[in-house]
Amino acid sequence: MKYLFEPQEDKFNLKNLSTEAKFHFIGLGGIGMSALARILLQAGYKISGSDLSKNHLLEYFEKMGAEVYVGHAAENLNGAEVVVKSSAIKEDNPEYRKALENNIPVIHRAELLNALMTGFRQESIGVTGTHGKTTTTGMIAVILNESGFEPSFAIGGEIPQLKTNSAFGKGGYFVSELDESDGTIELYSPELGVITNLELEHPDHYRDGFEQLLETMKKFVNQTPGNARIIINIDDSGNNELISRIKSDKFITYSLESNNADYFAEIVETVPDGKMKVYKKHEYLGEVKLGIPGRHNISNALAAIAAVLESGVEFTQTAQALAKFTGMKKRFQTVGYARGTRLIDDYAHHPTEIRATINTTRNIVDFVGKGRVIAVFQPHRYTRLEKFWDEFLQSFDEADVVCICDVYSAEEDPIPGVSSEKFFKLLGHDNSRYVKGELDAVAKELIKIIRPDDIVLTMGAGHITKLGGIIIDSINNDSPGSG
Repeated sequence: MKYLFEPQEDKFNLKNLSTEAKFHFIGLGGIGMSALARILLQAGYKISGSDLSKNHLLEYFEKMGAEVYVGHAAENLNGAEVVVKSSAIKEDNPEYRKALENNIPVIHRAELLNALMTGFRQESIGVTGTHGKTTTTGMIAVILNESGFEPSFAIGGEIPQLKTNSAFGKGGYFVSELDESDGTIELYSPELGVITNLELEHPDHYRDGFEQLLETMKKFVNQTPGNARIIINIDDSGNNELISRIKSDKFITYSLESNNADYFAEIVETVPDGKMKVYKKHEYLGEVKLGIPGRHNISNALAAIAAVLESGVEFTQTAQALAKFTGMKKRFQTVGYARGTRLIDDYAHHPTEIRATINTTRNIVDFVGKGRVIAVFQPHRYTRLEKFWDEFLQSFDEADVVCICDVYSAEEDPIPGVSSEKFFKLLGHDNSRYVKGELDAVAKELIKIIRPDDIVLTMGAGHITKLGGIIIDSINNDSPGSG
């Protein structure tokens, strides 16, 4: 693949730097970049960084004594010895250009994460896949933390019970979420990998489709160390296609459907919380009760169980920790209640994720025996909406009410013929509506229709995550919100 810049021939190694070295992060306010900066800061390195606007993450680094800049400017580098960037940073960025002009090493965030994973810990655990990787990584981190192993971790979402998405722990494990969206998965080489599932989700990068994704994941598996193990879900057709292309004894399988997998779980219930019976090589290990609902989360939990058991954690410790796991921020997260209506925010922005989230909510409503499922969807990127147009149209059947918001462009240019209004007109749902405008307009519409015992699902990867709070504030203040 072609990166915005070419990775160094020799992989970046933190051991070649003094702990007094200063790292500058272009885009410090992002969830992934801030996670790595926090770890380096806790490990004793000096940190500086910039972003286009101030947020709570930049405020955190200011309080911790880091140099923080609002806006990108060449002078922000100010003595930096290493510059860290993500794929979102373009070649015309003034800080990136200044680093190149001054021969300051520039590394991708994935290179830094791989160096952190493999450089200082006895066991590196990396979780990837199209869906479920954030939750699965969070589960593993919580299991290790609750079991007293004090892991280091870096995740693309916050663990509410730990109040962070990253930490530099004292123990021997480093757990991380490995992003496959931009192809940088090829830069990682964990000793224990987890692949939850494989499906095309990022057509903006994988322009040659699913075949390109498979070849990228094949490179990832093949470049892991010779003694590496890959925990993989064989309930997924994409994963099975990957396995068929690789001759390797690294794979350790898990399944909710085949008891011939290395790890198998028999589902006991999916709501109000998940519960399963777990087997390893046909040996019954015991029952695990989760603190979150859904078949997909039972699958995520089984992946986490396989990972930690392969890493030496006892099953009893694992089961006790998973019972305390309360989920991840923005992953089926209850934002609050308004007029007896439960408001849940979820990151779902792909048809498969939307169907799973709505199905779980449907099961909860049916279990309780009252209320409606109100699905509020903000499409994320015009390219994704266009690519999966037909699949999106078939994702809302289990909802009682559907509300479609304007596309969150993520700085993409509009595509002719691709719009939320057109999507709504073709949806064919008996009780659906399109709300044009900002989130305050969506909040006003929802406030008109919600009833006690309803569940409102806000779904998308854009700023729709704010909608639940706007509704609650609007009702509490008895006035329209703003967004």
